This record gives sequence, C-alpha cells and structure tokens, in this order.
Amino acid sequence: MKKLLALMLLISVIFISGCASTKTNSPVSPEDLAVSMEPLVIKEFNEQDVSVTVLNNNSTQAIDSVSVSSFDPFTIVGPGTQVNIPAKSKAALSFRVMAPSFDKNTSTLTLSYASGIDEEEKPVINTKTVPVQIVVLPDAKLQFVGFAESMDKLRASPPVSTWEAKKGENATVKFSVKNHGQSTIAGDSMYVVVDIENKLIGNNATVNITESMAKGGTSYTRGAELPVLEDAPNGETNVYVNLMKGDYLLDTQTLVLKVKL
Repeated sequence: MKKLLALMLLISVIFISGCASTKTNSPVSPEDLAVSMEPLVIKEFNEQDVSVTVLNNNSTQAIDSVSVSSFDPFTIVGPGTQVNIPAKSKAALSFRVMAPSFDKNTSTLTLSYASGIDEEEKPVINTKTVPVQIVVLPDAKLQFVGFAESMDKLRASPPVSTWEAKKGENATVKFSVKNHGQSTIAGDSMYVVVDIENKLIGNNATVNITESMAKGGTSYTRGAELPVLEDAPNGETNVYVNLMKGDYLLDTQTLVLKVKL
C-alpha cells in the first residue's frame, strides 16, 4: 500500500511539473500603454535629442526592455535608452534622431517592449505605434546682414552692425538668404521680418524671398527701409532680422540702431 501511494505521489509531481512548463502569462496590451511626445520641430537632415513618455496603465504587470524601435521617416542615430516600467508607473525614453527632407509632415513612432510569458517560458515582445506631430523645416540661413547707406546702395559697401540715424530719417537694412540644406526651397515660401524692438522709435518691415533655391543656392541681396519716427526718443534699440517660414523662425541676427538728437 505504501509503495502504491509513493508511486501515485511521484506521478502527481511529474504531472504538475509538466503543466508548469506550458503555463503562459498574458502580455500587457498596447492599448494599456499611453505614449506622449512633444511636437518635434527640426531643420532637414539636422540631428536632435528627443524624449518620449510611456505610461503603463496596466494594474498588475510591469513591462520590460521598453525602447524606441523606429520613428519613420526619421533616422534614429545611436543607441537610445531602454527602461523597465512597473504597473501604474511611467518613464521617459531619450533618443537622438536625424530629420528627413523638409517636405515630410507625418510620422509614426514605434515602441517595443517585453511583457508576459509564452508557452516556452520566454518573454513576449510587443509593439506600440503612435502618430507624432512633426514640422521639418528647410535649412536656410541669413547672410550678409547689416545696415546699408540706402536702398540704391545695397551692394556698395560691406554691411555694418550698428547705424546712427536722426529722427525722421530712414535706416536701411540689407540681407540675403542661402540654402544650407539638400532640398530645393520654392520661391515665395520664406520671408524676412525686420523688427525694431523699441516701437517708439520705429516699426517692422517684411520682405518676401521670391527666388527658389536648390542646394547651396542664394537669394538676391534685399533691403528694407525702416523710417525713424519724427518724435522718436534718442538712444539705441535692437533691430532683429528674422528669416521665417510661416510661423516658424529659421534664423535671426541682431543689429543696433542709434537715434541721434
């Protein structure tokens, strides 16, 4: 009788052990993860460090080896961080990207993570995909920025960064634009705002960049007249020359305007 009980006990142990080897643990669903990332604004083919926050809303399980596997159409440059996130917790992932050409305006971020156990007792690898708002800008910059004697003499002398003017006179600012990127920039897609900081001295002027520019291309030298108000206070003010595409600032330089008594 004792031998029979011992045999039955041994069979039970083997049976239980066999069942344990095929036990599975359901993974955390991608729907249980909340992923957030700030809108990304970057110039084409430039590199930038970015961060994404992952919230694990699942109440019972952690997720492990969480990492960014792709960020289409960006290129992930170098290794990013990899984290484990307990249930009901969040963590940030940092990684570095290189932008595509500036005609791209949609992106998809894909995360990978380990969660749950399969029939072979190996971690289950899952993915979470989310859209991210992006703005890729042309890599254009100002050049030859400064004051000129007049609109008729924009090329007559090198630009200067400081200018003196009397009340009621005009101050002339000149500039041009160069495409430092690899994609062609269409004409009339950029403009320059010349902004006098002290509005008691003068106001703004806006100039469209009408030329299209391929890689390495430049615009014509342009000028903007800034009338100094008749009742302007004497002293100095900054003058900001801002290259814009829509509402986005591509480049800026600062000049100094001095008003004489």
